[in-house]
Amino acid sequence: MLYVRSVRRKLLLSLALVMAMLLLQAAGGLSGLVSYRSAIQGLDRVLTGEPRRAEIVTALAWALEPLMWPALKDEKARISRQNVLQHRLTDARKAVADYLGQLESSNPPPDIRIPSELFLRRIDEKLAFILAEELPRVSQEASEDATVETMRQELSALQLSALRIPKSEVSLEATLAEARSAYRAHFWLVSVAMVAALVLFFGFMRCGYLWIFVPIHKLHQGASRVAQGDFSYRVQLSGHDEITQLAEKFNSMTARFEEIRNRLDGEVRERTRQALRSERLAGVGFLAAGVAHEINNPLSAIAMAAESLEGRLQDAQASPTGLCADDLSVLQQYLSMIQREAFRCQQITQRLLDFSRGQDAPHSRHDLTKIVREVLDMVGHMSRFRGYQIVFDDSRPVYFDVRGSEIKQVVLNMVANALEAMEGTGRLEITLVERADEVLMTFKDNGSGMTPHVLENLFEPFFTEKKSGRGTGLGLAISHRIVTDHGGRIEACSDGPGTGSTFAVHLPRRAAALGIAA
Repeated sequence: MLYVRSVRRKLLLSLALVMAMLLLQAAGGLSGLVSYRSAIQGLDRVLTGEPRRAEIVTALAWALEPLMWPALKDEKARISRQNVLQHRLTDARKAVADYLGQLESSNPPPDIRIPSELFLRRIDEKLAFILAEELPRVSQEASEDATVETMRQELSALQLSALRIPKSEVSLEATLAEARSAYRAHFWLVSVAMVAALVLFFGFMRCGYLWIFVPIHKLHQGASRVAQGDFSYRVQLSGHDEITQLAEKFNSMTARFEEIRNRLDGEVRERTRQALRSERLAGVGFLAAGVAHEINNPLSAIAMAAESLEGRLQDAQASPTGLCADDLSVLQQYLSMIQREAFRCQQITQRLLDFSRGQDAPHSRHDLTKIVREVLDMVGHMSRFRGYQIVFDDSRPVYFDVRGSEIKQVVLNMVANALEAMEGTGRLEITLVERADEVLMTFKDNGSGMTPHVLENLFEPFFTEKKSGRGTGLGLAISHRIVTDHGGRIEACSDGPGTGSTFAVHLPRRAAALGIAA
């Protein structure tokens, strides 16, 4: 393949191939036309320019025709025949003279020209003699028959002499042979030109395909791959033309896009982790209020028991007998209560710690029933939610491969939203259904319900309809993201304000299995 650096040169070379193809076709066609013109001129020269003895024979035959008339008795008829004979004999002499003139102009070979001139001059001399000596006696009645017979014999002899003139048609055969030879030569010339034009045409098509169509197709394919999000794809082109330079710029642009995309993805992941941490802290803060109140009761009991024990120990130290049996019983009772209440505080704080940890834990097998129950236990200790009725059947365990801390956060967000949507009192019904291909968690409340506008924007970040200071607008958005990462979906429905709401969390089993494999 010819090494060409620029598209402009490639296009110029393609145009040169097309021009060469056209010139070859034109040259072949013009050479054929020139050959045809030469053949026609040769034939025309042979047919019109060269002498033909048939004209002389015909002229002599016309001069012989009046002599074949029957004997004429009328003098006027004889004079009329004499005039016709004179006119036709003159035409015969003119045909001989024309033959001689054409013979001189065509300059045939000597073996044709010399004998032809000899016969022609003899015929002309004989015709001149007949016109001068014999023709006047044709009109005389006494000598008419003898003169007519003599002229018949002489004109017949002249016809035989004319037939002995060498044939000039030999040049016609030579012209035809020359035309056939030229035809064959130009036929092959046109054929070769046509084959060369076809070769140039296919060369032009191949060059256009390799230089233009293939690179543009690769660029289009690369643009399509990049448009579909495959920023790792690179267009591979060889050469040094503008299309190759465009492909290099395109690859540089794609690499820059990939770099920016990776950086932005990292920032998004970091912001997502920060949002998850913020939402988890918000959940922890939401639970901390109930935990603080819950811990306050056992701590008060512990403080009271410790104070009572301190007084009894002081009394025992002052008494000479020490502790009595009643004091020992009370001491044992108070120490048991202190231990029990301390363990209770430990359990409450442990639940809060469990919720705040493990946000990046991998998929593992968890009992979803236990997760829901733990969340309800934490929420149930909160005094502001003690007037609500929460219905949940935790008699049957449901095991599923999930990130336990994330699903616990989703359950907490759903329960908190449902409880906050019910003012003062209300009923929250939680169901956990295990199916063949998924696990369905449903949270149904009889709270304030939702408008179509709220349903449309429910899972958008920072969207909230709560009173100022009561929500960040990230709870449902993060819950939606967590469920989506597990391959599931959250569906929300409500018949309108005041009719309550239902949230359905679908967790497919196949997506969970793929998550573990990953």
